[in-house]
Amino acid sequence: MSLPYTICFCRKDDRILMLYRLRSPNEGRWNGLGGKLEEAKAPLAGVIREIYEEAGLDLHAANEVRFAGLVTWEIDSGADPTRPSRGMYAFVAELSPDQAIWPDERHIPEGRLCWQPVEWVCDPQNPAVVANIPYFLPRMLSQSGPVEYYCEYQAGKFSQVIVRPLPEDILETMK
Repeated sequence: MSLPYTICFCRKDDRILMLYRLRSPNEGRWNGLGGKLEEAKAPLAGVIREIYEEAGLDLHAANEVRFAGLVTWEIDSGADPTRPSRGMYAFVAELSPDQAIWPDERHIPEGRLCWQPVEWVCDPQNPAVVANIPYFLPRMLSQSGPVEYYCEYQAGKFSQVIVRPLPEDILETMK
């Protein structure tokens, strides 16, 4: 399984770096940072590049950057949910104490960057955050091992996250 995107949730103390997106997908909502994976790039290298380009954060200086799993979904209602064809390699970065975070918003071409409280980001009742994030991010932050978070949608609306083991080929690739 090869996925086209990466996403990273950078954490410092009780804050998560989030992007308020100004364009599709997820326009008008807060999301993690990431992007399209370049051809022949390893997911970790891709996410490190994206975070540096979008936020100016060097993840090489972080205490930890770990593969947290896959976030997948089906493309259309006819797709086989056991074989999703869209998704992201997900990472969590724990910033070091000497990595500075900024107190206000920063504007970038994709939207606005802001360090949001973890509790706010993980609140399932928060309509400002991309709908599936509160259902997978708490488990990712708890440092449980990487799994697949399959996001199910009905009539175009998020309905649930199904947690399942990662395919062996992904586990081998991420070692």
